Amino acid sequence: MDDTLCLGGRVVGGFRLASRGFLLSSAGLSNKRSVPPLVDVVEPQELSGRELGHLSHLSHPSHPSHPSHPSHPSHPLPAGMRDLLPLEAGAQAELVEQLLRSFDLHGYLQVELPAFEYASVLERGLGALDAAEVLRFVEPGTGEVVVLRPDMTPQVARLVATRLAGATPPIRIAYRGSVVRRRHQRARRHREIPQVGLELMGLAGQAGDLEVLTAATAALSATGLSEFTLDLGNVKITKALLAAVDRSFWPDLIEALHLKDSASLARRAERLGVSKLETAALAALAELHGGAEVWPRAERVLRGTSAEPALAELRQLAEAVERNELAASVLVDLGETWDFNYYTGSVFHLLAEGPGEPVCSGGRYDGLLQLFGAPNSAAGCAVDVANLAWALERAGRKHRVPRLVIAEDSADVSLLLELRANGVRVATASRADLPSFAVGWSFSHQLTLDAGRAVLRDEGGIEVSCSVESNASLAKWVRSRVN
Repeated sequence: MDDTLCLGGRVVGGFRLASRGFLLSSAGLSNKRSVPPLVDVVEPQELSGRELGHLSHLSHPSHPSHPSHPSHPSHPLPAGMRDLLPLEAGAQAELVEQLLRSFDLHGYLQVELPAFEYASVLERGLGALDAAEVLRFVEPGTGEVVVLRPDMTPQVARLVATRLAGATPPIRIAYRGSVVRRRHQRARRHREIPQVGLELMGLAGQAGDLEVLTAATAALSATGLSEFTLDLGNVKITKALLAAVDRSFWPDLIEALHLKDSASLARRAERLGVSKLETAALAALAELHGGAEVWPRAERVLRGTSAEPALAELRQLAEAVERNELAASVLVDLGETWDFNYYTGSVFHLLAEGPGEPVCSGGRYDGLLQLFGAPNSAAGCAVDVANLAWALERAGRKHRVPRLVIAEDSADVSLLLELRANGVRVATASRADLPSFAVGWSFSHQLTLDAGRAVLRDEGGIEVSCSVESNASLAKWVRSRVN
């Protein structure tokens, strides 16, 4: 199966995006953000072909993941849940730390948020939570209904509106954690999604939008991802053109725009009494996506409409991004409808080869804090760490941490302490099992000591040796070759 299952999707800068669902109903657009429903069934854990290939280096018979190993698990996991084996877990942990360090350089301070919240808190930020779509339970101590979080931004809003209520703006918050979402695309089985994100509250307009984009793109670059595309939009454009239409009729219009169906969009708008000028503008939005060549036509089509100021705002932001060289490629989509009801201004995706989904998404949502009684501007983004790891792998950036395994009969406590004091990651194994242990657990080097000489062997089979004068000198020699 192809990496991406595309249902009514589109190609953006060479990256095919799967369709994004919208919360449409006969009563109109829901107030809640477009978040897939949470896990509510149990089935055996499944691995895609990519994952099996990614873990093939851990398939040695000595590794616990190998079927011949006596501890190989036979019990299923809940649907969409999975274990991370050491190499993948280590790679993910390193990515998280790199992202947080980069956010820290931009002044974003980390907070820790609980894995579940009272349903009332999440409903305040996301709208009504369908009981059939969320994983909820009753808290034994209080009898209150709590929900496993599908999104972390409402948690930050709750924190800012309460414990940080007196903080001097702008407020810059970074966070990490997992959300649980049901993926509707068949190619997306994982439902626990590791994220690292940031929230900027109290800095409105282009200054805030540009800061979020700067921090997001710098963070991806800090992990080693150099080739990515910024797909930029502004929901004010569509909202301005729909302002005269009763909101109960918006879902049909948004659906047509989401599917890039210009003809259907024009017919529906005409039936609802939208002026000819703005009907033509709405229909044109479905085709107004691309690079700098979009601007002349967009300005011509939207001239004299209520969306003209929003278009100017989007162009100013896109040009600021290009002046500051934040991304190798910048595309704009004037008909972007992602999370249409949640966002209030700019929206963006950062795309890279591999996952077929954004590695980072965000935008402006100035209405969120008001729902928590603390009205203020707000913008932010979240990095999908699993998608980022996939993109880095596709780009050829392998996660490899040098590690040393030393024969037990060659190691004493003093030597191990010296090695670790020199920053060498080291463990011991029996001499007979040294090669299979190194392969099975992805240790890059093996060390043995015999008759006053140390022999260091790397994963390519190349050996170097030296005479052993002291544990301190040996540790420095090993560090120079392992690290």
